Amino acid sequence: MAGERERGGGGELGNKGYFGVGSHIKCRYQGGEVEGEVAAFQSSSRLLVIRSPPSNGKASSSNVYLINADCVDKISVDDRPSAEHLRPIDFHKLGKRREKSIGTKQARIRALAADVTPEGKKLFLTITKTIDEVTWDGGVIVVLNEVRITCPYKMENVEGEKEASVVHIKKIVEKYWKEQTGGS
Repeated sequence: MAGERERGGGGELGNKGYFGVGSHIKCRYQGGEVEGEVAAFQSSSRLLVIRSPPSNGKASSSNVYLINADCVDKISVDDRPSAEHLRPIDFHKLGKRREKSIGTKQARIRALAADVTPEGKKLFLTITKTIDEVTWDGGVIVVLNEVRITCPYKMENVEGEKEASVVHIKKIVEKYWKEQTGGS
């Protein structure tokens, strides 16, 4: 590779003329080594984003590495164009995924903080694995703003206006209780 340089703490990383977005690099950093294309570099936060071919084998995805430039030990820049084409990073999609993840974590925290039985908390968490819109209304689990599950959170405690939603939630509750009792 052309342009191989040792970096003590990434001091000169990202200076103009060294590499830019789209450059093919090989980067050794504290914790590993990655080879790929520079997707972004933000000098103010010292953040280097490297995109490499997917490890899962799916052509529609990429591995993305976020590396603190201060942790870079060595970087090699390849001047020739990359032989493989990597798909552009959809930052809007990443932002939505991040927001969804934060919402899920907050829902789990609310479930653990709710003043309800341990069975209610576990059922709440089980439902949030498949349905995002799950909240507490006192000691009642509310799903999709249309189905309510009251204590003791069994199938017969599932009520709602829309029959299709009630049936679906009852199946989730039934499966949950079968798994809790060791049944199949």
